[in-house]
Parts: sequence; C-alpha cells; structure tokens
Amino acid sequence: MSGFRLDLRQIKVTPVFERNLEAQSRTVVNIGGARSSKSHSIAQLLIMKLCNEPGKNIAVTRKTMPALRMTAYRLFINLLKEYGGYFPQFHNKTEHYYELNGSRVQFFSLDEPDKIKSTEFNYVWMEEANEFSYDDYMTLLTRLSGRTPKGERNRMFLSLNPSDAAGWIPKILLAQQDVEVIKSTYKDNPFIGGEYAQILEALKTQDENYYRIYALGQWGCAQNLVYTRYDFCDALPDNPDEIFWGLDFGFNNPTALVKAAVKDGVLYLRQMLYRSGLTNSGLIEALQAIIPETERHQCLYADSAEPARIEEIKAAGFNIYPAEKSVSCGIDAVKRFRLCIAKDSADLIKEILAYKWKTDKDGTILDSPVKFNDHALDALRYAVCTRLRSAGNMPDIAILG
Repeated sequence: MSGFRLDLRQIKVTPVFERNLEAQSRTVVNIGGARSSKSHSIAQLLIMKLCNEPGKNIAVTRKTMPALRMTAYRLFINLLKEYGGYFPQFHNKTEHYYELNGSRVQFFSLDEPDKIKSTEFNYVWMEEANEFSYDDYMTLLTRLSGRTPKGERNRMFLSLNPSDAAGWIPKILLAQQDVEVIKSTYKDNPFIGGEYAQILEALKTQDENYYRIYALGQWGCAQNLVYTRYDFCDALPDNPDEIFWGLDFGFNNPTALVKAAVKDGVLYLRQMLYRSGLTNSGLIEALQAIIPETERHQCLYADSAEPARIEEIKAAGFNIYPAEKSVSCGIDAVKRFRLCIAKDSADLIKEILAYKWKTDKDGTILDSPVKFNDHALDALRYAVCTRLRSAGNMPDIAILG
C-alpha cells in the first residue's frame, strides 16, 4: 500500500492520451504509425488508474512474455519510476505484478493461461494486438468483469501498427458495436525528434507499404483485395447530400438491397435487405416495408438483366432504373469514394472483407474479381456506377483522386 497519487499536471501527455482518457466504448483500438505515442499514452492512462483509483485490477499483456518484458512491461515500470510511483516492495517480479493503493497491475502473456484463470479485470491492454488471435481477444474480454462503481465501465485497450489489412482486427473487430478507433501518426506526438520524423518520411521513396503503415498509420494493403479504403460507422449520417439505392435480384441466391448516402464526399452504406427465396411480389412487399412512401422518389438502380421485374417494381411506385452492369466500371466507381459501412450490415461487411481479385496459376493478379458471395457488392456497384454516369460523374461530390 502507499498514499501516492499521480498529478497529471506534472507529466507530459499527447492528444492521443486525451482521446483515450475520453473514450467511452468498451473496446478502444489504437491504430497508429511508429512513434505516434499510442503505447506510451495507454501506459500513462493505466498508471493514472493504478495510482488514483483504489481497488482496480489491470492487465497488461502481449502474446509472449519475452516480448512483453521488452516492451509494455518495461515501459510501464519505467514510467512509474519517472513519476515517483515505483516502490520496490510492491513489485512481485516472480509473479509479474505491481500493487499500489489497493490496485494491482498484472503483466502476463497468453502463453501463460493460468495467469488469467479466476481473475476479473477492470482494464486490459493488449499491446501489439495483431499478434493475438480473435479467440485470444474473446478470452480476455470474458475476464473484463471486475466490479466498478455506478457509472463506470470496464474497458479494453488495444494498440497496434496497421500492418495487416486482412487480419481479424479490421475484418471482425472493427465492425462490431461498442468498439472505438483512435488513429494516430507521429504528427500526433509533439515530443518526437525531427530526425526520426525524417526517417519515417523517407520511407515514401523506399517502400510504399511501410510508408503507409509506419508513417501514415494506415492499413497495409493486401494486393489481392478489391476494396481496402473503408471504415465502419454506427449509422448513416443525418441530412446527407444525396441518397440512392442499389438492388441485386436473387431467389436461390439472396436478393440484396443497399442504401447509399453521400455526405461531405464520403459514401455511407447500409445493407437493408439480404434474403433468399423472394419472388417479385415478396420483394415489392419488402421494399414497401423498408422504403417509406416519402422516400420512394429516390433513385433505385437494379440488375438490368431482369427488365420485367424492374417494370413491375416501377408500377408499384418506386423510382427504379436498370443499372450499368460493367464489373470493372462499377468497381472503379466505388473505389473513387471513401466508404463508411454501417456496423449492422453484417452480410455487406462479410462480402467486402473477402472480395478478392482473381489470380492465375502463377499468382499473378488479374483484372476481374472472384465471383463468389458478392450480392450486396453487386447492388453497391450498380448504384454507384449508374448514379455517377446518370449525374455526369457527380461533380458536386468530392471524389478521391
């Protein structure tokens, strides 16, 4: 025990610390480039909890103990020493924990599973989170069950460089509810030296992928994924600049309906229908339930291969048009926008995460995508490509160069 308290006014913090301090979601994912202060900021935040909030259980973990000792464990203890909050008698170096003011921080790796049995944490920090598996994350999440005062939440913090655009964090975790992303680069760290900043900027001429990851804090791109520039949001924006719809017919395969809203140059998307076995009368009933009568003037672009179905839907009062079906033109049109997908669009998200270019037997990437599980994506490209063409390339909307 100790009466030590940490006065935040006496330590230097970056905007990344402030954003983590203000975070409200259960899971807070810090995605950043090198020296962006993400790990330093999380360590500072958890030290503040340890010193100033009695009775807290904190976990600091990395996939292996040797890696943990060299990084987050060392950083945490060194910062405690720097702030005057380290007392050797409270540090159990054998069991890898430190206690202060009735709180404990436990350092462990998931190659030591016994360390988390029957333990309930208030805060968990997964350093280099992309080293873990999704099952590891879920295991730790089940231990995020420590007692908290009324109005407080237990919270999971993840920190990582965005080196794997096809990993479980962008593919699965970021699409879930109650997950918050804090993005950062070296420019968010006012304490970084100019020489190191020059090293990061020099990556631009050495390795584009490394430059994206470590200087820009952006996901490294897997070369065979069709779409890589997208984020997730809780809902479509209020008062968008424009709304339009895409529809892909199906029966044995699902019929897919996607709503698109443009605001400030960003294309927001939400899956509204994804259902097999729909006849055209059943589809019209579904459209009537989904699209209010006051919104049926909005353009709906559908698979032009079925003109009779389009005419029947038009007769039911919808402003429907046959879509431009060129796959290459459709993909090109979609890729001109920044995409933001509503988190409840489960099938659209599943499709976009796995939508890949074909490769030949030598592994050479071809200019056409794999035709598999692309129904919502077909609806999307119908809508965007046809809308761009019918609106004269929509010059009023900011399109990516």
